[in-house]
Amino acid sequence: INEKEVKNYLLNKGFKTIKLSDLHFKDQVFTFNEANIIVGLHGAGFANIIFSKPQTNMLELKSSGAGKACENLAVKSDVNYDCLSVIPEKFSNNNQMGHIRINIEELENKIVG
Repeated sequence: INEKEVKNYLLNKGFKTIKLSDLHFKDQVFTFNEANIIVGLHGAGFANIIFSKPQTNMLELKSSGAGKACENLAVKSDVNYDCLSVIPEKFSNNNQMGHIRINIEELENKIVG
């Protein structure tokens, strides 16, 4: 719900915004392998976590109804997994997990803390 606010916060903290569907597969592998911290919304793009170096930090932003697939991949890949799980505010036919709002203070605590 507050995607722009989250993106702006992360950009101000030195993160880069990457749209995986715009990258060639090799570039996705390179991006995940070179990253120190990965923050993103729950989804298939996190399958690339298997290309990350051990001890890379990963923060998944997700609906409380989302499963543990990303967490399981991270653990198997020796990635430091954390998540910010929130109760969806609204649902639509196009989004089975619901639309979520990320609390910026909680996000900052996860990144800084």
